[in-house]
Amino acid sequence: MKFDLIDWSAQDLYCFDELAPLLHTERGSGGLPLRLRKADTPGCMMQNGEATVLYSVRAQIWRELGILCGEAEHSDSFFKKEVPCYKDLGVMLDCSRNGVLTTQTVEELIRLLALMGYTSLQLYTEDTYRIDGHPYFGYQRGAYSRDELMQMDKYAAMFGIELVPCIQTLAHLECVLRWQEYADVRDIDNILLVDEPKTYELIRDMFCQMAKSLHSRRINIGMDEAHMLGLGKHLERYGYQDRMQIMLRHYRRVIDIAHEFGYEPMMWSDMFFRLATHGEYYTDGELVVDPSIRNIVGNDVTLIYWDYYTLEQEKYDHMFDSHKKICDKLAFAGGAWKWEGLCPNSWYSQAVAPVAHRSCCRSGIQQVIITAWGDNGDECSLYSVLPAFLQWAELCYNNNDNDELLEARFRTCTGGSYRDFLHLGDASVMPDNPPPGRCGVNPTRALLYQDLLGGLFDAHAEYSQADYLRACARRMEKCRDHAPQRWQYLFETQRILDGLLAEKCTLGLDIRSAYAKRDANGLLNCRKRALALLPCIEALLHAVEEQWLHENKIFGLDILQLQLGGLKERVLFAARRLQDFAQGRFERLEELDEPPLPFYGSQCTDKAVVSPAWRNIVSAGNH
Repeated sequence: MKFDLIDWSAQDLYCFDELAPLLHTERGSGGLPLRLRKADTPGCMMQNGEATVLYSVRAQIWRELGILCGEAEHSDSFFKKEVPCYKDLGVMLDCSRNGVLTTQTVEELIRLLALMGYTSLQLYTEDTYRIDGHPYFGYQRGAYSRDELMQMDKYAAMFGIELVPCIQTLAHLECVLRWQEYADVRDIDNILLVDEPKTYELIRDMFCQMAKSLHSRRINIGMDEAHMLGLGKHLERYGYQDRMQIMLRHYRRVIDIAHEFGYEPMMWSDMFFRLATHGEYYTDGELVVDPSIRNIVGNDVTLIYWDYYTLEQEKYDHMFDSHKKICDKLAFAGGAWKWEGLCPNSWYSQAVAPVAHRSCCRSGIQQVIITAWGDNGDECSLYSVLPAFLQWAELCYNNNDNDELLEARFRTCTGGSYRDFLHLGDASVMPDNPPPGRCGVNPTRALLYQDLLGGLFDAHAEYSQADYLRACARRMEKCRDHAPQRWQYLFETQRILDGLLAEKCTLGLDIRSAYAKRDANGLLNCRKRALALLPCIEALLHAVEEQWLHENKIFGLDILQLQLGGLKERVLFAARRLQDFAQGRFERLEELDEPPLPFYGSQCTDKAVVSPAWRNIVSAGNH
């Protein structure tokens, strides 16, 4: 479709040209006249041979342009109006768990988010940004330079999307604190040393660097999950102190530094809850808060209530009500589940979104952030969770997420199929755990990395999983063939993974069975099957490399290659060991004399369970 853009600014024209390939449109004389018009609410219309995009903030222009293009395919006269539920709808991208997105990837995502109607974007950077005078900060981690941050900031701003810095000023700094350079500011584990002057010099340098690199004067200062706060060097130096007071003292100093740079800070809220409830965040009981805490917190910060798990609206409602006892300024963070292996947990993302959305509306929440964490190595593609981003956008603008709407809008914004992208997560919902599945369950990581001989998850493997995974692989092949070329690599990676898991998931069981019977021929057959895994692992290694380089800087790929390379070496070793035993070289295989125990204790009979980090899957002796 061709548009004649009437009275568009040079920046508007540039943005249109950036989005035109996605919308299969172009501009030129002789096209349908198209105007932009400010309005109280966003919308689009076509009548009397002319089209208009209505917007109240700049970020809405591109969403309404996409809707206009979609509607114009079916009608030459229409009027569409939308009333957003939130003022600020944002995405947070994890750039700290090995994967640091390239500037090209961030800019591509900005285009997709612009078509969905997002207004802000946060890059979660623990140490993955350069700080002048700190050579070890972000060393060999792919840290963003000031020029890169400025480039992404400028690009986002053209579409009306605010690039908000998202840093850590208390915990989650293990990659920095490993260096002797920062020994003076380390309390314990990944936590900064509160009350140490050098700590606040470092934090001031963090703010200074972000202030020089990004225009936004909102900032996410982190401060979540500092579970051991005050229990390391701080304890040795000052003795035991009330940990809530330590937290509040640190909070106040960080807020004051933020204000020096003109920042309006936001932070994750869990530490206030954990310290008030002796460890719990999601509490069902009445939250008792010392009035002095509210006085200290004040309205100097926006507290972010994060919840990626809950399926009951009353629990969200209770948590929002509890937050209001601490602070009036609240935001909500939901999750796009990509943090549990190579496979997304798309079905769970889809299930929690409408429940959380209803509670946000009930509680008057005006800022919502969808997080895409990459815990334990950032194995999963960012683009695999695009359906979650789209679903939240439609809930925000339409209070609606029916399948027909999501499919149409997803095709407009990405060119792909919403349903096919959801199926990327099929391997996370095994036969005994149908969609949306139990919270956090994603067995693919354990089935992939566990050892053939000492499999710590063999108690959770069953033969129905193999047939199911083969069906998943066949579906991925069909989805790949139907997808635009741009997205085919996502389905190909998942096809290879599903196929590998189908052949590997019960091999450990068959090895144990043949060993128990001292069946030499059975063991040699298992050896043959083990060797047949090698080309599958090689294919996965190549697919993971291609997927990584589509999206991320080179740093961090080494971790996935080491994990998969270790798997390959252990498969080779298992094949040799089985052959040696079958041929009488050994009288026993000690690994197989150990019975398979349920990973989560003798009472756990579920087959599909939560897969922990790689280091806890590969060996009982890894520490």
